[in-house]
Amino acid sequence: MVIPRRSRSGAAQRSAAAPSAPAGPVAPRATFSLSEEETFELGRAFGRGIRGGEIVLLQGDLGLGKTVFARGVAAALGIAPEDVSSPSFTLVQEYTGGRIPMFHVDLYRIDAAEEIGTLGLEEIVSAGAVVVVEWGEKLPPYLRRDAVTVRFHDVGEGSRRIEILPTSGAPSRASGDA
Repeated sequence: MVIPRRSRSGAAQRSAAAPSAPAGPVAPRATFSLSEEETFELGRAFGRGIRGGEIVLLQGDLGLGKTVFARGVAAALGIAPEDVSSPSFTLVQEYTGGRIPMFHVDLYRIDAAEEIGTLGLEEIVSAGAVVVVEWGEKLPPYLRRDAVTVRFHDVGEGSRRIEILPTSGAPSRASGDA
């Protein structure tokens, strides 16, 4: 559990609303971000459409804004964004206190699919939490099936192209799969 901290800077000033994300199915879209603030606001706008039980896969190279986007999602859920950090060494961080619990997962250091199975992601999602997964491409296909994918691309000069893609429609887990 995370101990809430006081806001360190202009969190209230950053709350200037970006357009809210549509409720329900996500329509594919792409946008450009020129700053951390824009990436944060995109995450916040996306997070407004979250209802619970979603898996959000964040994909892209190091330093492209995956954790900043996750902070924006947290803010939309009513979780203090300054509490959200990259969970690289702990793998899973739980954030409560908002309208929906958020679990922030970082698979960067995971090499074997068997390790992912021990994280309990299926149970977390079925309990109604949102799971934001950095390096989500490492998840087995059956876990990516109903996930929304957010891809980050470096387009130079500090600019990022961010694509939000609807569920992948990957095949269901085969019967008897462990």
